[in-house]
Amino acid sequence: MQNSLGGLITTYDCNSWCKRVEIEMRGNAVIAAQLCVTATFLSQLRAVASQSDRNSKHGQTLFELLYYWAREDDFMKKLEHELEIRSDHTVIDWRNFCRDVCATYYINNPQQVGGVGHIVQIDESCFGKRKYNRGRVMEYQRWVFGGIDTTTNKCFMVLVEQRDRATLIPIIEQFILPGSIIHSDGWKAYNSLRNYSNYTYASVNHSKFFIDPVTGVHTQSIENTWMRVKRKQKKQGRMCRSLLPTYREEFVWREDFGDKPLKNIILQIRSIYPVQ
Repeated sequence: MQNSLGGLITTYDCNSWCKRVEIEMRGNAVIAAQLCVTATFLSQLRAVASQSDRNSKHGQTLFELLYYWAREDDFMKKLEHELEIRSDHTVIDWRNFCRDVCATYYINNPQQVGGVGHIVQIDESCFGKRKYNRGRVMEYQRWVFGGIDTTTNKCFMVLVEQRDRATLIPIIEQFILPGSIIHSDGWKAYNSLRNYSNYTYASVNHSKFFIDPVTGVHTQSIENTWMRVKRKQKKQGRMCRSLLPTYREEFVWREDFGDKPLKNIILQIRSIYPVQ
């Protein structure tokens, strides 16, 4: 299968064992890149004329890394075996670069969910865990506030320091469109939403039931989203705490572009790092 992405021609040759991807450029050009390990991101993606077998192999390896990331199949041991990569740092930096691309997309394209007649479920969830060191508790927990449109399944997630009204209400106004129907649990910070004419608000008392027997209000969709995020985080293993926001952005990005992740990540890389 061939798909034209501007000047880039991609050819997908799906083998039964790894579905490896081969990337070709129009004419005899190849894609090369300079990976800045110390800065933990790909500093530039540029097209160059075909010069040597080494450059050609390097370009193919980069796109194979991109393909495995798009498939969420970029396990360290597998990549070291399939692509003969000997440095863990190369794989880690490549993952960080891809997540940075996801985060940059949402900086350049702010997203809002909901709309007239759409139900948006909101909730907060704690990520990380407490560690005990010589008798004292060390906090490694971060709170994330988020919401999901139950009609479109589009979602948003924001790290927050506090879960009070002053913190959460402005985020709601930023990410949820007027006319939305907002459902939540009984957290007190949301009570003032009843006074907002832009939204219709209802809550469920989780101390009594998961689904309100009278109104049918529940928060199961957003709770299921938290479960999937944490399952993915556990699957990915240890992560740097400072990179937590980009992990959340990657999850939201995959929710939005999961049908064609490879095509979209390539298009977005070309947008951020245009070929000179």
